[in-house]
Amino acid sequence: MSSTFAIPASHAASTLQETLFVSGSDLFALGHYPGNPVYPGALMLERMLAMAGALVSGTLGQPARATAVKRVQYLGVVVPGDVVTLEASVLEQSANKVACQAVASVGGDPRVRATIECGLDSGIAPSPVLSNPATAVKDTNTPALAHQEIARLLPHRYPFVLLDTVQTYSPGAHMLATKVINRESPILGRKPPDTYPAALAIESFGQAGVALYFLSQMDNAPAHALVGAMRDVTLLREIPYDTILTLDVRIERMMANAVVFGGDLRIGAEAVIRIGSLVVMIAPMQAGS
Repeated sequence: MSSTFAIPASHAASTLQETLFVSGSDLFALGHYPGNPVYPGALMLERMLAMAGALVSGTLGQPARATAVKRVQYLGVVVPGDVVTLEASVLEQSANKVACQAVASVGGDPRVRATIECGLDSGIAPSPVLSNPATAVKDTNTPALAHQEIARLLPHRYPFVLLDTVQTYSPGAHMLATKVINRESPILGRKPPDTYPAALAIESFGQAGVALYFLSQMDNAPAHALVGAMRDVTLLREIPYDTILTLDVRIERMMANAVVFGGDLRIGAEAVIRIGSLVVMIAPMQAGS
């Protein structure tokens, strides 16, 4: 990874670059559209969040981290064999936050573009302190869908089925789902980060939305579903391990080729991430695909 100091002229500007080499033998290929693997947008976003935090920390000379994702556009897929160039640069700076642009490109062709806001660590609320996090949101009722039933709905397989239960749902409208947060997932690598990655939590929210979409279809026609964009995602608190995340998902709008979701991710009654809008693109399944 390299860094330079260029743009914009109005303040101390900087840029970070990284290179990602994507292989079909990587772990994601097991479960993210198996048989036709696509590098997960959640993992790309997590890299961008980390780069933005590192960039702003260096620019300000103080520890900083991402506090909001103002916009993400998934412009094209990243597949095995791709060499991805990731670049993060400062857009503008105010007294208490810095806006960055992050772009992931393959051969000069942008595949993901994001605008990320960062703030100083001292200005970010600490992780929730729960007296008994393992039972903070556990519903005593039988869930509407268990893990194996969820896996039959989604185009994902282990280890990228990031939902554990669907507690309740109303077709075409709303879902409450849960994800147990621990350090056991191989996605986290040999040395899990200190707190659970926000982008993986957002992936769980997206999967809950896709499950709700499929449960809302009367004809049960198979379809491809990929996240296309996100707006106004607020990272309110870090997510501790050994707790249960509740995914409160609403369908805001349904179209012929897309569905728009909004909602919150909570620990107990406390929101940790707020989703302004998450757009999932829908395409009919082609014969033989």
